[in-house]
Amino acid sequence: MGTGTNLFTAGQITGTARWFIDTSDVLSVDDDELEDIVAFVNKGGMTFLSPILPDLKAIVCTAGSPESHLAILCREAAVPCVVTADLTGEVGDGDEVTLDLTDPATAKILAGAGVPA
Repeated sequence: MGTGTNLFTAGQITGTARWFIDTSDVLSVDDDELEDIVAFVNKGGMTFLSPILPDLKAIVCTAGSPESHLAILCREAAVPCVVTADLTGEVGDGDEVTLDLTDPATAKILAGAGVPA
């Protein structure tokens, strides 16, 4: 489903995909869901995730860099993060995704529980 830059090794993480486009998406999320959510965002400056960031399972950003605001916040909160993600398939809200973060440099984004799309 895609690859990206891995910020730190964290093994394999499986969760439920959810796109966060703006502040209203953060306000609409149920706090009880956060621990299973792999947040997908389009900009490395997505600091509006700050209030929920420590509770998320992981974050995938289609832009950004290891020096972006989002990447810095993720490292400080110890939240696994993939930046510059190149998605080769569609990811929709509610899809099960697995992040293979075993390689220190390159992350793999997989559909379902570790099954390549």
